[in-house]
Amino acid sequence: MKHLLSVFIVFLLSTAPIRAADYVIEEMIEEGSLPPPFSIARVEPFPDGLRLFLSSADIAAVAGLVASGALRGQLSDNGAGTETSVTLSLGKAVWCTRDSEPVYLGYAEALPACSDTGQLPQRVEYFLISPVTLGASRDLAIGKDPDYLWLIEER
Repeated sequence: MKHLLSVFIVFLLSTAPIRAADYVIEEMIEEGSLPPPFSIARVEPFPDGLRLFLSSADIAAVAGLVASGALRGQLSDNGAGTETSVTLSLGKAVWCTRDSEPVYLGYAEALPACSDTGQLPQRVEYFLISPVTLGASRDLAIGKDPDYLWLIEER
């Protein structure tokens, strides 16, 4: 992914950074390429890593990128000068009512019945799971070489 980052620095247009709670997300797209299949709307830490909530018109296309390995992640520790490949998986958060706590499921898992009558969930959001912890001098890059890249760092 080191090659990936250098290519993006030269050939991509950067959008204005997105501020998502305690994280800054910078989206970069190769000039002249199609729009990326998703944007990262917000980032939520949890004990096993980060949930990167997505905004996408075609979540099946995102699932295909994840399943094929075309979408890759890399954790960089700039202080130590190290880079580590990171696995990505797709999940969904399901809310049965407006005020309920979400249930977190894998992408392929069936939606839960939200009542004895089999009522469908009120809201479903999709997210990438990345088993990393960010902090001082540590950032996460997610991308599909050479089309688009997201850089996520903690403020």
